[in-house]
Amino acid sequence: MSNTAAMSLSLLLLLLVALANAEVINYHTCAGTEEQCSIDEVRVDPCPQALENMACRIRRRRPADMTFKFTPKFDAEKLDASLNWVKSETELLPLVTLEQDACKSTSCPVKAGVQQTYAIEVPIESKFPVSTYTIRWALKDPVSSKRCCFNIDIKVVR
Repeated sequence: MSNTAAMSLSLLLLLLVALANAEVINYHTCAGTEEQCSIDEVRVDPCPQALENMACRIRRRRPADMTFKFTPKFDAEKLDASLNWVKSETELLPLVTLEQDACKSTSCPVKAGVQQTYAIEVPIESKFPVSTYTIRWALKDPVSSKRCCFNIDIKVVR
């Protein structure tokens, strides 16, 4: 087995172990996106609070692994990722450190009706204020503007 194949296999096994340990959490699909995409499952690691249907307690200065399974109802060559704090229904504040090329965290191109997994490590910086937040994840086709989108609640703690 070549070094590249061995490394790929090792990374795949690490991802599978991380997914097995992550908790399935509650989410809410964004209004107006149900006809464009179905969100099949959302996981956050660490999030033991998910067992009690509570907001995930995410520690500052430690990354959180976030993974979700989605089935787009559209074809797209690429997807753009966004992660925003939902300050109000009309005001979203973006997490600017998030990699915006979603194809680095899921397979592209995407095909309608084919389930995919998006997995990423999200840095929780020390400058994030300790508070409870509703955050909005979206993966959007830059051509058609169709998207997969959902909201989750988190609580940033020390």
